[in-house]
Amino acid sequence: MHGGNAGIPPSFTWTQTLWSFVGVLVTHTILSRLNSFIMTETADTTKLSLVLAPLGALTTLQYNLTPAPASQPRNAIFAQVMALTVANLVSYIPLSAKNAWFRSALAPAIVIPAMAKLGITHPPAGAASIVFSSMKNQWANMGIFLCGVSITIINAVLINNMSDKRQYPTSWPYLSRAKAKVGICKDE
Repeated sequence: MHGGNAGIPPSFTWTQTLWSFVGVLVTHTILSRLNSFIMTETADTTKLSLVLAPLGALTTLQYNLTPAPASQPRNAIFAQVMALTVANLVSYIPLSAKNAWFRSALAPAIVIPAMAKLGITHPPAGAASIVFSSMKNQWANMGIFLCGVSITIINAVLINNMSDKRQYPTSWPYLSRAKAKVGICKDE
């Protein structure tokens, strides 16, 4: 057996590491406080929450692999919408309690190849499909989770672009088309 020769990502400088620390800390402080608020406000009724684990994976991409296609807003938004929709639909498949585990296998089996086919691969969306396929209050939690994704994107744009060594997003095709239409750039 043999693998490829792509190599491993280079180590960060201390300055880059500090930018990642600040970005992740600020973002997850906001997300954790929002989750605490949501859980407190819905404790007596629907018991909603912001699912934080896939957002931790998203911020790992946004602050440590900023130029990677999987970390770009386009992939994050479209892949998460698709993954959450599929997971929520899969959760309606009637299975006995004994066989409910199958939903957590079926959702990512649909989502992960579909992301590849559509060119929107985003690993946190694969994780979200597993989590959401076995939850209650899926549609309400989906909206809350997509707000969390939006918060991470906004923070990543603001914080990463404060450094002259970082740029985020590095790829947003609709932005360059819009700039070209209004005459801001001559890309097309």
